[in-house]
Amino acid sequence: MRLDDLSVRLDVAGDALAEAGNALERLPIGAETFGGDARGQLGELGRQLYAGWAAATAARAREANAHAERLAAAATGIRVVAAGYRDAERCGGERGREDAG
Repeated sequence: MRLDDLSVRLDVAGDALAEAGNALERLPIGAETFGGDARGQLGELGRQLYAGWAAATAARAREANAHAERLAAAATGIRVVAAGYRDAERCGGERGREDAG
């Protein structure tokens, strides 16, 4: 696999992770899903369950987005390295022709 191919794969993986994180944030689940709209102690329990679920979901969304950023940064770094290798090969090829001439 070439470095350019690897950078593309990292970009694709990062985009997928970012979309997963965004999808978590958009889930149409409210407190009523956990019974939080009920009265009394069961309603309070449902609201507490929802609060815990919402906090955990938000944390996983942040983590997914942070990992997506890391993958994008790695892809950028690999593109820089690949460009450096191409430049070195080009300069080495030019130097080789100068030495031969």
